[in-house]
Amino acid sequence: MDGKARYRDYDLDIDARELARRLLKDYADGDDAFTCDDDFDDFMMDCLQDGIDSIWGVIALFYRNLWAMADLYEKLKEFEDLEEQGRLLKLPCALRDKVYDVVLCDDGEYHIFEMKVCNINPFGDERKGKVWNVYLESDYTKAYRSFYDFGKTVFLTRREAELALRNLKTGR
Repeated sequence: MDGKARYRDYDLDIDARELARRLLKDYADGDDAFTCDDDFDDFMMDCLQDGIDSIWGVIALFYRNLWAMADLYEKLKEFEDLEEQGRLLKLPCALRDKVYDVVLCDDGEYHIFEMKVCNINPFGDERKGKVWNVYLESDYTKAYRSFYDFGKTVFLTRREAELALRNLKTGR
């Protein structure tokens, strides 16, 4: 962002500080006697205390929101760049999520275990010759699962797990 925020509409493309200074001059009888950008920013911060009860506060709020939008734009740009590079990972679950694991048990039957996500390793880790991304625990068992297992044997809702279990039993 190079320390700049901008306001853009169909007719205007202007530095946020310049716009705020113009607004202060045109609508709040303000002068433009600031020696540097930091002085102006400090002044705008002080004007925020006025709230929307004064034109000074409204302009300061507008100015602050321009900066917030510029920050959001930069963060969004960063995520879009990562996505284009194939480096943005969307995790199938979050820590402490409740998930449902469909497991073939020793009795030869498939059962659903309600598990809690205790660890997520987005890049996998070698453990007993298997790559795992998610460590799950319940009161009865623990499991290491891959992101690839989500939607196949690990589900975010009991309903999805029950449907998968039904399909396993009917051979679908």
